[in-house]
Amino acid sequence: MKGPCSNANCFVHDGEACALGHLRYSGCPSWSAVESKAEDAASSQVTSARVPWSGSALGLADLSNLVPRGRSILVGVLGAHDAGKTTLLVGNYLQLLLGRTLAEARFAGSRTMGAWESLAAWTRFDDAARPPSFPPHTPRGTSRVPGLLHLALRGPRDELRDVLLTDAPGEWFTRWSIQEDAPDADGARWIVRHADAFLVLADSARLCGPTRGQARNEVRQLLERLGNHVGRRPTVMVWSKADHKPGEGIREALRRTLTEHIPHATQVESSTESRESLATVLEAVLREAWTPPRASPVLEPVLQHQPFAAFRGTRAHS
Repeated sequence: MKGPCSNANCFVHDGEACALGHLRYSGCPSWSAVESKAEDAASSQVTSARVPWSGSALGLADLSNLVPRGRSILVGVLGAHDAGKTTLLVGNYLQLLLGRTLAEARFAGSRTMGAWESLAAWTRFDDAARPPSFPPHTPRGTSRVPGLLHLALRGPRDELRDVLLTDAPGEWFTRWSIQEDAPDADGARWIVRHADAFLVLADSARLCGPTRGQARNEVRQLLERLGNHVGRRPTVMVWSKADHKPGEGIREALRRTLTEHIPHATQVESSTESRESLATVLEAVLREAWTPPRASPVLEPVLQHQPFAAFRGTRAHS
């Protein structure tokens, strides 16, 4: 296969399917490579691919093929390293596989099934006698945007929502909360700029451990920084690993910070000891973000309060 496709959103040259759905990429008008017998043979290998996505986590180019079909909800999952962000996401995926609904919406597919399954595999028994474990730490990498996990949910009135969940390394948010314009916090800035709703995780295990002071400061700084940008977007603070119980002084201090900087935010607890609590977290934010807020009415400003100032002149009559 010679050269890339002329469509910037197509990655058929990397082995993926045609972005426009052509079974043979050689017949796509966007294909700019020189045809050859080797290419014809390679194209026959993808004749079974009928979808323009690979099943891996979505990137920005993939969104152009997804979001035009209907209402989408981008949920920013924020928190420090090892706060339980990926575990929370995988827990909700597993609950959907068992037939559970989220905010009264049922599972209707995913374009990142491969990514979900690669994470969920860590939680299952393996024939090689590997015991179940938590998903691995999300690598920091060099990407400026997070990998996006996708869930299609269909509501009780048959309405479809494409829910996009950010799976980002906690180091991004720690750097962003300390220095907003940090060069290695591009991904955090992208999430805060584009998200429709937020989940902010506070690690209860660290908040009652030997590094509880540092953990408290990290959560406080994150809440303060997010409060400068969140506006009225739905926000839920999650006390993750809630089977651990931080001291009431630390909890009260963080509650005050939340109330001061994000007064409309709510709080929930989650723990892997209670799998239902993991789904309750995502439900809490989806219920608020499911229906977009109504647009504010456009009002013509009053520039003068004198009646004569409103005179527009006479209109000529034929």
